[in-house]
Amino acid sequence: MRKTCSLKQIFALLCVTLAVVTLSNILSSVPVDLNKLSSLEVNLNGVKLDTKREVEGGHIVGPKKRVYKVSCAKVIEGDKTEITKAQTLMRETKSFRISDESFINLTRDCQRFRESRDYDTIPVSKEELEFPIAYNLLLYRDVDQTERLLRAIYRKQNIYCLHVDASASLAVRNAMAAIAGCLKNVFMVSHAEDVIYEGFSRLKADLNCMEDLMKKDVQWKYLINIPSQQFPLKTNLEIVKILKIYNGSNDIEGITVPGRMYSVRYKFKHKMSATKTLVRTSEKKEPPPHNITLVKGSAYGVFSRAFVKFILEDKMAHDLLEWTKEVRSPDEYYWATLNHNKVIKAPGSYTAGIPDKKPWLAVYAAWGGANPCHGKFVRGVCVFGVEDLNELVSKKELFLNKLYIDYQPLTMDCLEEYIYNKSFSNIPFKTFYYKNLPFVRKS
Repeated sequence: MRKTCSLKQIFALLCVTLAVVTLSNILSSVPVDLNKLSSLEVNLNGVKLDTKREVEGGHIVGPKKRVYKVSCAKVIEGDKTEITKAQTLMRETKSFRISDESFINLTRDCQRFRESRDYDTIPVSKEELEFPIAYNLLLYRDVDQTERLLRAIYRKQNIYCLHVDASASLAVRNAMAAIAGCLKNVFMVSHAEDVIYEGFSRLKADLNCMEDLMKKDVQWKYLINIPSQQFPLKTNLEIVKILKIYNGSNDIEGITVPGRMYSVRYKFKHKMSATKTLVRTSEKKEPPPHNITLVKGSAYGVFSRAFVKFILEDKMAHDLLEWTKEVRSPDEYYWATLNHNKVIKAPGSYTAGIPDKKPWLAVYAAWGGANPCHGKFVRGVCVFGVEDLNELVSKKELFLNKLYIDYQPLTMDCLEEYIYNKSFSNIPFKTFYYKNLPFVRKS
């Protein structure tokens, strides 16, 4: 029988080469003047940090501890005493946040920025190099949270399109452009949309990034679209292994149950008001073109390159896109409908069974009344807290939704430490579950 590792054993393996770093306070209420610190002295929490690293063969190696006031290992193991300690610490101290302007200063020296933010510290395997991934990363604010997400998923062979909302502040746009300027495989979308809640512009933002990514020289295999409030539950290598198993299949949510279709969104035409809100009219909307059966799903998914190419070039896909312009939340219907219709015949699609019955693993979210949440609910979705980490790290999904950088910040700190250190681990990744998914295309 094959032996499995407990969380405690995993952390022991991850932290064998743990670098010892001295600092005063991870959640200091004393403000830090970034202008008086070199970028090498600023870690992701804005505290002074000794950045010396052990170098072997020209590569910076070794996991490290990012959080010092609590043991993230114990928190993730579910240790009640350590969780209480973390919660007390967050109530009594103020977490540090790096301003948008400070990121502009930090990126004046790109090499030092990359080194200080650990963009090049994680070893990359041959398997990863041969399987580049494309990302759409959408944001409106919170550059510091977005940069931490970007760094968590960053690898030199991947490619990243940043869609900063056209209505975002100039400081946000300038800071993200400065970060992109220091990373050759990260770029700003060529045309930014003014994203309106539940409007067509949200879908168009993803499509604009897709168009840009298809024009790049990088022959990425899959595209994953994420907002800035998500965070990875898997390392890049684990994601690569999962996507290789997918073998061209898409991982897109599909819902056909009448009670969850919210038919009022597409049975009546919707128009944009002068105040930039979507308004339902009394005019009934025509059925979808080409006898397409509408399917609901998430705005987020895992899309094969062939599927993205199909979306951008196929007439049926274009006709459906045009039809969605008067639909409320079209991003929750477009991907799902394309992926679950025999008449469309999209690459990597799933038409072998009822969409609702297959797993969807792109993102894990806890919905009110259906899933446990030890954080708080915002518009029916859990914003996770530290007490959720024990369950989150065992999830099969690739990403979680969602985290707030200013709510229980140790949640992101500890998950970041866990994923970073796990990237150095040689612990075998179990793939049996993914190989037996119903939507996976067999060779």
